[in-house]
Amino acid sequence: MVDNSKLAASCLALIVWAALLSFLPFAFSPAAAAITLKVEASNGLPGLNRADLSCYLASHMAEASLADWRFEVAENGPAPDRVEWSFKLNPYAGGEVRRSGTQGRSFHVRRPITIEARLYLNGEYQVTVEKQAIIDEGSGRNDPHLAEAVGSVTQNLLGPSGAYHAVEIGHRPALRAR
Repeated sequence: MVDNSKLAASCLALIVWAALLSFLPFAFSPAAAAITLKVEASNGLPGLNRADLSCYLASHMAEASLADWRFEVAENGPAPDRVEWSFKLNPYAGGEVRRSGTQGRSFHVRRPITIEARLYLNGEYQVTVEKQAIIDEGSGRNDPHLAEAVGSVTQNLLGPSGAYHAVEIGHRPALRAR
């Protein structure tokens, strides 16, 4: 006769091993490939022309450390997977006077701007994020306020709780394999 406790222990061990082996492929499967988005600026900002601004944006978007996304400067027209940035210089709160002194030297002025970032995947529009920011008009690529605003817009657009993830899954097109 067979001891039931030994049989039960053997069956339990077999079940545990089967369960562990069934999860093994998931533990070692490669993570989903990151989606590469082309970054383009529709216009420039004081101190940054359009081409320099696109490089600046891609660099600061990468600093947002979003695991599912990679960023490259757009070349040769609009790519199907892209983020289009636009900047609007808003009026100064005190009017449009930007020079003072007898020699008319310009100084660094904090300038309000409106930033828009539009996400396209597979050539289809997904979502837009807009942000008001204040930049140092004379600093260009060295402006920490502009860098912070780009990082914030990137997180609001693509981050885990960003606008793209807030869109209902049923309304998003299926992503191509990359």
